[in-house]
Order: sequence, then C-alpha cells, then structure tokens
Amino acid sequence: MKITFYGARAQIPTPGPETQRFGGNTHCILLTSNDGQKLLVNAGSGLRFASHEFEDYRDPIHLLLSQHHWDHIQGFPFFDSIKKPQQQIMIYPANTNEDHDIAILDQINKTYTVDKFHLLPSTITIKKTKFNLPEPVQIGDFSVQAMKVNHPGGGSAYKISCDDKTVVICNNNELFAPPQHNYHSFEEWCLFCQYADLLIHDARYMNADMANHVGNGHSCLGDAIELANAAEVKMLCMSCLDPSSSDELLDFLNTRLFADRLPFSFFFAKEGRQMHV
Repeated sequence: MKITFYGARAQIPTPGPETQRFGGNTHCILLTSNDGQKLLVNAGSGLRFASHEFEDYRDPIHLLLSQHHWDHIQGFPFFDSIKKPQQQIMIYPANTNEDHDIAILDQINKTYTVDKFHLLPSTITIKKTKFNLPEPVQIGDFSVQAMKVNHPGGGSAYKISCDDKTVVICNNNELFAPPQHNYHSFEEWCLFCQYADLLIHDARYMNADMANHVGNGHSCLGDAIELANAAEVKMLCMSCLDPSSSDELLDFLNTRLFADRLPFSFFFAKEGRQMHV
C-alpha cells in the first residue's frame, strides 16, 4: 500500500517561505493499493494537487471525511474530477454530533463558488456508512473501520487495512480530552491503533503549550508519542500541523526526537511525501 501526503496542515492553508518544505496545504491523504485502487482521506486544500492522480482513473473515487470543518473539505470545489462526466464520486461523511452530511457540497453553492454542485457533470453520492460496526466495511481493496474522535462536535478516525498492512489516521483528536468530548479513553485508543504499521496522529501543539489548549480537540506531540509507544505501532507520522509551525521548528523537533531514541520510526507529515507500508 502506498501513502501520499497532499496536505497535513490544520485550520487554514499556510503558504509562504516558512512552510515551503513541509507544505502549507490542509488535510488530504491518498492511499493506493498494490493493484492501483485509490482511497482519499479528507478533502482539504491539498486535494487540488491530488487531481493528477485521477486523470486516467476509471473506477469510482472514494473519499472518507474525518470532519466537515473547512480545513477538511475546502479543496473539493477545485478537484478536477468533479467536472468529469461519467465520473462517480462516493463521499463518506464523518461521525459528527450534528448531522451535516452535505457540508462538502454546500460550499459549492450560492455565491461561494462559480460552480453549483447540482450542475456538476460528475455523479456525487453521499454514503452514510457505519464504519464502527464490529466487522470492517469493504471499499474495493480497502477494509475500513472507524472510531469517533475526541473533538468538539465529533468526527472520525479511520483504521484502513490493505495488502496485509494497516494504517490508522487520527486527525483532530484530543487523547486526554475533558469530559464533554472525551468519547474514548486512552486505553481504547491504544486498542484501536494497536500494532498499526503506520499511525498518522494529531500532534498540533507543543507539550508546553497543551495546558492553554485543553478542550480544543487536538493533541500535543508528547501525547501522540505516548500513544504510539503504548499501542506498539511500527511507525508514527505526526500530522495536523499547526499553522504557526515553521520548517525550522519542525526540523528542530525532529532532531530532538532522534536524540530520544524512540522505539519506533517517526516523521512529521510532509506535503508531497510518498511511502510504502
């Protein structure tokens, strides 16, 4: 299974000289099976750059959403495939407290964009699917399970298995959340992520800053590392990068973590990075 990062920034796109190497686009990850089937997770501004992956793609396009905040959906109006006749696009909404399953389409309406979603030539289907059932849901080559994230308003973390490998994607997840949105304990997260070949987890805040952000629905670097260690994952990707985290800061943190000799491989999400698990 191949993983390609097209956006890992939280909240708002941050282009500029300080984010050139790690990238400034918001959430978008593409998974590709060994047989060439593709699965998108989130449709942030990075989705526009993923358009070339689907130029000659004839299968239905499947898109999982972790949340319906704009940093997870804002790239969809600029995704080339929505303007292709005969292209089928299947969108799986996040498990949010307030139902707004068509949020990703509502932004292609009124005066927000030139296009109107009901006039698009592609066939777009919103699929309300319960991925949190005991048995995984099969989407082509991919076996998918989900768990509700600890975030105000909810959302979904996904466990995706394909080609005998497992990737867990937990964006916008506060591991030690206050009671009002503490849907799952740390121990439950450990079970969900256990032995994953790759864990992509929210690590938005610095450890020292976490006390000022309790209840915001995000984790700090140390919490993500604690989960990866307890769940015995093979590799940790620290994602959901804060808009203020510069290339220089991420390089500095990377160097410090290497010195800590962590028991698993790790890296910060980097736009354009491709890897196989």
